[in-house]
Amino acid sequence: MKLSLAINCCAILAAALLVTGCNTAETAVKEEAKADFTQVLPTLKAITADWNKGDLDNFITVYDSTATFMLPKGPVGVNEMKGYYQEAFTETGTPSSTLSFDSLEMKPLGNSHALVTGRYTLTAQDSSKQSGRYTLVFEHSDKGWKILHDHSN
Repeated sequence: MKLSLAINCCAILAAALLVTGCNTAETAVKEEAKADFTQVLPTLKAITADWNKGDLDNFITVYDSTATFMLPKGPVGVNEMKGYYQEAFTETGTPSSTLSFDSLEMKPLGNSHALVTGRYTLTAQDSSKQSGRYTLVFEHSDKGWKILHDHSN
């Protein structure tokens, strides 16, 4: 009798666990919505236009407030990056060189991050050019696509 009662209790417990384990209605973990990766490259085109208009403040808005920018001395934050750009590439608030990107490649990293690689070219007023490669890590949030890390050389 005790054995029969124990088996029945175990069967009921097993059935209860099976039912609750299969319940996916409200307790299921929601899958993260996939971001619109088609907007990553247009974001870069928009900031290129900002740079070429001399609007460094708007150019910087694509960077997340916690973004890092790699310099030879190591990573720095957005404010130091802005100072670096002002000092290195602008004269009296206007760009001394126009910016362009090519060889762009974008690879999704999960549902809300992207890795972008390519080449930048700065063309000075005397037509001399400086170019290098870059890697950008983007994140999509309610604020749109933002750069988390920029490694340009």
